Amino acid sequence: MGFLDKLFGGSKKYPALAPDTSAAKKLKSMKDPLEKLSKDVSETIEIIPAEESAFVFIGKPPKNFGMAWIEDGRVHSFKTLSEEKGVPQNKLPKLAEALANAYRKSDSYDRYSTTIGNKVVTVTPSQKLAKEVQQILASA
Repeated sequence: MGFLDKLFGGSKKYPALAPDTSAAKKLKSMKDPLEKLSKDVSETIEIIPAEESAFVFIGKPPKNFGMAWIEDGRVHSFKTLSEEKGVPQNKLPKLAEALANAYRKSDSYDRYSTTIGNKVVTVTPSQKLAKEVQQILASA
């Protein structure tokens, strides 16, 4: 990352995600909800593909971020977790901190870029991170 990128908040450049990888195939199977999410969100997006879902860090994790995930063709968030699962609002900051800690541990994982909709996104194809995020969200 160059000086101007740091100064103006540019994003890191990652190698392109090869279309024949399992991560690319998983993202393709969730194309519609991921495209909708990428259009609805102005911040940067980092996707962690999982077996039957995808977890999406929005913004600048681990410090300032939001979280969404795709399950059963639907986009979920802390809002849906609270509304549909009855998770109390006061429990959400603890979930966010646990997710931030999981993200911090992923610093050395391989990352790639791909385009979803008209947005270049980062993809972290780590089953370890995906399982940890899934466990954190399931603990709610």
